[in-house]
Parts: sequence; structure tokens; C-alpha cells
Amino acid sequence: MKRVGIVLTGLLFAVFCASSAHAWFGSKNKAFDQPATTSKSGKAVTKGSSAPVSQADEDAIKAFLAKQEIVKKKMALLNNTGWQIELSPLSGKGKKEIDTATFKDNQVSLADFSKKGFPATNLTLNVQDDGAVVWETMQTSEKNGMCFWRGELDKTMMSMRGVISHKIDDKNKMDYSFTSVSRKVLPKDK
Repeated sequence: MKRVGIVLTGLLFAVFCASSAHAWFGSKNKAFDQPATTSKSGKAVTKGSSAPVSQADEDAIKAFLAKQEIVKKKMALLNNTGWQIELSPLSGKGKKEIDTATFKDNQVSLADFSKKGFPATNLTLNVQDDGAVVWETMQTSEKNGMCFWRGELDKTMMSMRGVISHKIDDKNKMDYSFTSVSRKVLPKDK
């Protein structure tokens, strides 16, 4: 009898939660899921709705799309470049090292870190208001932990600096700053 009570309670709970979830998710405004289109009057409207998009929303959409286009162009400029960088331990202990960062197919790889088992990874690119570019990535290696990279390129995209945080394990971590020593354009693969 106790089992029947538990099963009934569970079924009632499931039915109640399912109907509440449907009421919550089923009643959301579908207009937000649809892309904006232009009406005969030239005003942006949401598909399935006759209400025009506000001027502020329209301006925000245009600004977002313009920023995305700038990011796309900057990524195209960064792709197929190789950078010799100088790594300096932030602790001040240890010697400076030289490595090569290669940007290709919207990914970054580092020669010495690749030897340690860190593969090329996708990167996130953001363009600042002053035209400078910030890129970030995270790499993982089964044997050598995780690396977090954050690089900054000037608006001409001819010099780079940044930081690396290499978490080897729960107790060991190395942090570096890096600056570019040289930059070269790599031939595109066909």
C-alpha cells in the first residue's frame, strides 16, 4: 500500500509539473523567436506580429550587426598569421621563453604548448571601441592541465601582448605575460 501511495504521489507530481511547464513555456511570446522583417512602410516588424520594432531596438540590431561585421574582418586579418612571442613568468622567477603563436581557421596554436599536448583551439575575438582586438581561448591537455590565454592586438593588428595562466594541477600554476617579437603572414592553404 505504501508503494502505491508513493507511485501516485510521483504521478501527480509529474502531471502537475508537466502542466505548469507547458503553461510557462507554452505561453512565452513567440514574437521573440522570429527575426525582424521590414513592413511596407519601411519599419521593422517581428514576423507574426504587426507591431513595429522600436527605433532603439532597430538601432541596437544595426549596431550589433555592424560590430559582428568588424569582428569578421578582424578575424580574417588575424587568420593565416604567425607571431613569435616572448613569454615572461609573472612571478619574476625563471627565464623568458620564445614561442610561436599561429592563427589559422579561426583557431590558435602555440608551438611549444602543442608539444606539451595542447591542441589548436577556437578563439573568441572581441573588438574594443578604440579598434583594439582582444582574443581569448582555453586549451586542455590530458597530461599538462589547462591554459587560459588572453591576447590584445593594437588597432593596426601589428603588435600583440597578453597573459597566459597555465594550471598544471590543483597545486601548481604558472602565469606568464607575453609580447610579440615579430609577425608574419602565412601562405593560405589551397
